[in-house]
Amino acid sequence: MQGFDVIGDVHGMADKLHALLKNLGYRRHAGVWSHPQRQALFIGDLIDNGLQSIETLTTVRDMVEHGAARAIMGNHELNAIGWEMRHSQTGEPLREHSDANLAHHQAFLDSIPQREDRLPGLNWFKTLPLYLQLDEPGLGPVRFVHACWHPTSITALQPYLNSNHQLRDDAWEVAFEEGHVAFNAVENILKGIEIDLPNGMSFTDHKGKQRHSTRISWWLKDADNMADMVHIPMPTQNQHVLDALRQRPAQQDLLEDSCYQGQCPVFFGHYWLRWPARVLNDKAACTDYSAGKDGPLVAYRWSGESILSDNNWVSSAAS
Repeated sequence: MQGFDVIGDVHGMADKLHALLKNLGYRRHAGVWSHPQRQALFIGDLIDNGLQSIETLTTVRDMVEHGAARAIMGNHELNAIGWEMRHSQTGEPLREHSDANLAHHQAFLDSIPQREDRLPGLNWFKTLPLYLQLDEPGLGPVRFVHACWHPTSITALQPYLNSNHQLRDDAWEVAFEEGHVAFNAVENILKGIEIDLPNGMSFTDHKGKQRHSTRISWWLKDADNMADMVHIPMPTQNQHVLDALRQRPAQQDLLEDSCYQGQCPVFFGHYWLRWPARVLNDKAACTDYSAGKDGPLVAYRWSGESILSDNNWVSSAAS
């Protein structure tokens, strides 16, 4: 194998996925997309937003089962499991059926309205590892996680994972129990490390929702101020918040705990970046460029290089 094609958040956009696979040189044989020398790696968030969930899941699951791809869990797969699973004691869903949670999950429910039709996909989601750390022959070490490579959280999760980094069958309830160590660790690696904005500040996210907390830009080596330290999506629309945060010093203790110190490349998704794609530093690349909305689906073609390069991006747009 010559390398991994790290594919960003598909979000139910099967047409973009098939266009990207074609641009990457994958071809469909006996119904399964594959490449003679490479393997796809899906970074999570296969569902929600788009209405082609069946086509997306069929494509990805078939690729994984035939060895043409690997996949890890995203927060949307986690949330879909929690939406359907019931607590063994209370009978309540692990993820609250609130209006806000429903809004984030509605597209998947609309795509597959019958619960019995969703169950095979949900059971497959449970088999997805929460992260991967690989060292393939001829390629070298590399890491994959949906939102944040946070060693403290990964260590805390070990009692709740099996040897393949999948949540154990008896760990699902505590993974949704707010305040539990497993809940906090899963939140950190699948959704990112979150902090409250100061003085009641808020910003508008990609769905038009006002948010009073934000994620840390953990891929940074350092930051001088709060604007550099946090990830505020849609920066043009939220420029006033960034201007205010630029006047505040960065929280160095939090940076020391969260910023990536690894010596091998790490790939992730989740952050709804805007095209054109770029590596965030020579060891870190986000592959989510808003395919779930109006952006292209993007892949980074990793072939073992220890220093990441902007020459290795491929998108679903016409080549």
